[in-house]
Amino acid sequence: MQGHETQIATLFVAVALAAWLPSLLPWLALPAAVLELLLGIVIGPHGLQLDSNGPVISLFSTLGMAVLFMRAGFEVEPEMVRGRSLRLAVAGWLGSAGLAIGAAGLLVLLGAFPAPGWSWLALALSTTAMGVVQPLLRDRGVLPAGYAQALVSSAGVGEVLPTILLSLVVARADRIANQVLMILAFSGLCALLLWLAIRHRHRWEAFVERTMHDSAQLPIRLAMGLLVLMVVIGNLVQINLVLGALVTGVLLRYGTNASHRQALADRLDGLGSGFLIPLFFINSGMRLNFTALAEQPLTILWIPVVALAMLLVRGAPIWWLQRFSLPPRARLALALDCGTQLPLVVAIAMLALQRAVLSASQATALVAGATVTVMLFPALAARQLRSSEQP
Repeated sequence: MQGHETQIATLFVAVALAAWLPSLLPWLALPAAVLELLLGIVIGPHGLQLDSNGPVISLFSTLGMAVLFMRAGFEVEPEMVRGRSLRLAVAGWLGSAGLAIGAAGLLVLLGAFPAPGWSWLALALSTTAMGVVQPLLRDRGVLPAGYAQALVSSAGVGEVLPTILLSLVVARADRIANQVLMILAFSGLCALLLWLAIRHRHRWEAFVERTMHDSAQLPIRLAMGLLVLMVVIGNLVQINLVLGALVTGVLLRYGTNASHRQALADRLDGLGSGFLIPLFFINSGMRLNFTALAEQPLTILWIPVVALAMLLVRGAPIWWLQRFSLPPRARLALALDCGTQLPLVVAIAMLALQRAVLSASQATALVAGATVTVMLFPALAARQLRSSEQP
């Protein structure tokens, strides 16, 4: 018991340290998710061995992943993801899917990843970190006309469609047809719940109005209850929890009026970003093995290749499709933003590692490549946008 208490204490110290370091070291310009991954690597069994992945920590991590994707679903803005921008986003992702299949096959042929990991790798390459890039819109000030809508649509599609396909990838080959039926049934249930959420929005609004500022925080409790319910239903029909969590966020978004949406989002952010989501990233970092990566120098060389593949797979189709909608520098910035990946890549890598589809060093290389995209691509995109503003 004492060992569990020490592990939990170490984990919570790491969570506090991840929040404190940016203030202590303002020059350390690392995104929160990257810093949490690095702290997990340092304290984990392959680092200083201060902590390990016990059952209690794994439970916290699972809850953190669920809240992370619930928040991602809540960030899908129905007002922006529609019409021509949605059609271009879907077309761009379909182009990315084709490129991802080819890029993953090439990486397998070159020996960077094993053949059984081909579908997992292709799925990882086709994602976009919506939770990372969407907050940047608020920080960048004035943007070219249509840029924000194009980014939100492309990032939303780049998170939702790979999440749906993840349930198929997780399924065994002899269960694909059954899994498709399960996803269709789950989609029908989600459509029914969405209809109910919209139809009875006024009742939910009245309830939120009465209780949002009470100490009991009933709306947040109900949101977490809905999250657990959707994850349980997803597990019953053998669908990965990521999809159930994402749907929960969408239901909350559609069921909440704009007047209360920000207040609900702030409280979910406080619970998620302040507590559970850092636990997921720190625990994921503890599972990564940079020691094994260091023992295989050739694998380290694949990290920039993976990052470049992520940019080409997600960025190239979007750059081409937006040629009539955005100026050249804004198109390049959009490609860089859409090539930014991490949360879903971490989830895919951890699931592949659990199923022994990828080795520890290969999963680490994949996550490291996604980490490079978060550290570089948004900054490069911001530079392109600033250049496009100059006469």
